[in-house]
Amino acid sequence: MDTRPLLNDIKVYVEELFREHQQPWLLYHNLAHTQQVVQHAEVIAARYLLNDRKHFIVVAAAWFHDTGHLLGELALHEETGARLMQEFLASKNIDQPTLRDITKCILATKMPVHPVSVEEQILCDADTWHLGTEDFWIKDELVWLEMESRLHKHFDNRVALSLHFMEAHTFYTPYCKQLLNEGKRQNIKQLKKMLGK
Repeated sequence: MDTRPLLNDIKVYVEELFREHQQPWLLYHNLAHTQQVVQHAEVIAARYLLNDRKHFIVVAAAWFHDTGHLLGELALHEETGARLMQEFLASKNIDQPTLRDITKCILATKMPVHPVSVEEQILCDADTWHLGTEDFWIKDELVWLEMESRLHKHFDNRVALSLHFMEAHTFYTPYCKQLLNEGKRQNIKQLKKMLGK
């Protein structure tokens, strides 16, 4: 089965969702982030020679994984994203096991993450790719600005919280471990330096 037309339908639908429901405080969890996660998921998936079904599961989940930020509360955004995906794909004759696996992928990005399947691991790594790159500093700032704007709360200890998050984080796929762990180590080192550690 050629899933490319369906993935294109998903892309168009999700981009439209972001256009219709974009919130001013979504400085990080926006369409640009979703597009990057899709792109990174494609890059990682290509290393694993996934069959068409598994590739479809990963990429569909990547498109929908943060759509819940647009229409639901923060704590349940993964569940909302999974529901939006199920509603959209219900009309596309997708079998229940595939819908279930896409749902599992989306829910696997819920903190603290516990991905089980290769597809879930790929999505989790695609979602946190920036932690191992120099983009971390820009993205981390956007995450905090979004959180403060959304929760109407100021965080004085951003650096300590970011360090805690980074130290608890794991890349799961061998490809991302090899590619991104060293960059992540350097970012952790810099955070510690900022804290005088």
